[in-house]
Amino acid sequence: MQYAVELGGEPFNLEYTLESGQVFRWEKKGEWWYGPVDGGVLKVKQDRDSLYCESNSDGLDASFVRRFFRLDEDLKGIIGTFMKGKVMTGAVQRFYGLRLIRQERWECLASFVLATNSNIPSIRRMIANVCEGFGEPFLYEGLQYRRFPSAEKIAEAPLQSLAECGLGYRAPFLKRVAEAIHEGRLELSELALLDYPDAKELLLKKLLGAKVLLGVGPKVADCFLLFSCDKDEAFPIDVWVARALAHYYPRLIEMKTAKRLASKSTRSLSGSLYASISSRARSHFGRYAGYAQQYLFMLARTNAVS
Repeated sequence: MQYAVELGGEPFNLEYTLESGQVFRWEKKGEWWYGPVDGGVLKVKQDRDSLYCESNSDGLDASFVRRFFRLDEDLKGIIGTFMKGKVMTGAVQRFYGLRLIRQERWECLASFVLATNSNIPSIRRMIANVCEGFGEPFLYEGLQYRRFPSAEKIAEAPLQSLAECGLGYRAPFLKRVAEAIHEGRLELSELALLDYPDAKELLLKKLLGAKVLLGVGPKVADCFLLFSCDKDEAFPIDVWVARALAHYYPRLIEMKTAKRLASKSTRSLSGSLYASISSRARSHFGRYAGYAQQYLFMLARTNAVS
């Protein structure tokens, strides 16, 4: 299936969007991006105001592309809410057209469980290994791809088999999260119906009186809520973002912590520190703080604050 999606003047940059640390299975081959999504492959390239798309699934149509890349949103209006001051103005101008991606919920949650305390090449490798070990194969353009394995498949997998995918300490975390979903203790679609604080509390604390989501810390929860539940006020913080905040927005962080981050002596954030910084950032950037975070993340990756 081949088709085009006209942007109609709406700002969008495919490259920045797919390279901004939101997704980990997309690959660029020549001028095309290939993404295994929703059981098929979506092939996309951008030429100015048009997206040219091909896929092997009727479900990966133009409406899917618009929903997936959140082209149904007024990006100009969104960035206008937080593009204040030279730092964020510069970030938006530099990465103009970067959008948040609306991902399938289970794959998003599982991916960010695997992303804890890791870099993007390692994350990509772990996800590829899990898909190779447990995902169903299919062919596209003569090449074999793998579907992302279901929560049921991961829940029923021997822990040793998951560990052999190179997941390290993340293997039991991934399995426990998959078990919670497969056994019906957590319904991911219900989280999208809650407001941000309640949805995050459900992920982080208790469900039916039991702490079931071991391995889902505040950053994983924020990434999941931002990238798959439209909770745009979520503000995921890793060390990249924390250092950028300390560098560009020192008033949002206590002086002692800002100095530690600037010296790079702090490589992880405690729960209380994360909560404090996140709260101040959400208050500063407003209802679309998650969008601001993504532009700040890209700025941090390309500037000396890394």
